[in-house]
Amino acid sequence: MKRTWRAWAALSLAVFLASHATAETVDDGPTANSCCADAICAGCGCTNDFAECCDSFNGRRRFLGFLPSDHCFDRFISPISNPFFFEDPRSLTEIRGMFIDNSLPRTVGNGDAQVWAAQLRGRVTDRFSVIAPRLSYFDVNQAGDQGSPQGFLSAPVGFKYNFFRDVERQFLLSAGLTYFIPSNMGQNVRFGNGDYHVFLSGGKEIFGRGHWLSGTGFRLPEDRNWGTQFWYWSNQWDYQLPGNIYPLIGLNWFHFMDSAGIQTGIPITGLDLLNLPSNGVAGTNVVTNVIGARWKPGGHFEVGFGWEYALTPYSDIIKNRIYTDLILRY
Repeated sequence: MKRTWRAWAALSLAVFLASHATAETVDDGPTANSCCADAICAGCGCTNDFAECCDSFNGRRRFLGFLPSDHCFDRFISPISNPFFFEDPRSLTEIRGMFIDNSLPRTVGNGDAQVWAAQLRGRVTDRFSVIAPRLSYFDVNQAGDQGSPQGFLSAPVGFKYNFFRDVERQFLLSAGLTYFIPSNMGQNVRFGNGDYHVFLSGGKEIFGRGHWLSGTGFRLPEDRNWGTQFWYWSNQWDYQLPGNIYPLIGLNWFHFMDSAGIQTGIPITGLDLLNLPSNGVAGTNVVTNVIGARWKPGGHFEVGFGWEYALTPYSDIIKNRIYTDLILRY
């Protein structure tokens, strides 16, 4: 996997710098009785409404026009797999850097595909956020092949609305929409005229220090001749250990509702990375499992690692996949 060491070196440097910076301590989570003593609530007047008091939305300064993240759910961690569709249900202002190394199956000649990506989210109001879940570069590496595609992937932009928020029970639900701005990957390779993504995501604290995140949605191509349609359901479970380490496990299900309209002979769809005009996939399913961990020393920083593999005979683009990411949050 050439170039992989560069991504690992960059991530290691980021972790080293963050670990030598002043970090916040994650306690047992916000409670109504500790509201006034919480530094996050300083200056909010500590009203009797805890859900408003612990949220730094109150009277805090904007950064580049965006409000601070909703820190009432700071014990949650973000999803690590299916990253361009599985959306964190919280209202966040953050930047996330990510590296993905995806080993390709024999159907496309083995090798690997690498993705360097950034995600941007900005909280505009207490419930409404704008999101850009993928600004990314894609590169395929295969032995003896000088014509492998590389270039910038389509860039989704859209919004997310947090329509249910219960701080005391640590439970929230959000919905949203993104549109994938199409992009040619160099060499005049066409990957559709754009996709729409509609989604619902939620999170719930369980067993005191555990959390369950779940998201479902549809990818709908603007031009059905040049892309496939799928329905996904992604889940992640984690548990907070001493030292703010979160081991996690996740499960992703992709159901292809429709194949591309034109006959291209492409053996894969690209699953969650691309939307290739593949034929004969309608009605098929891909199920993957991910295991990993996150370290979250405070409400403004996360670093994560994950390994994903297919559980179904049909695995599309995935043979094995490794994730590393770094999140800086306001």
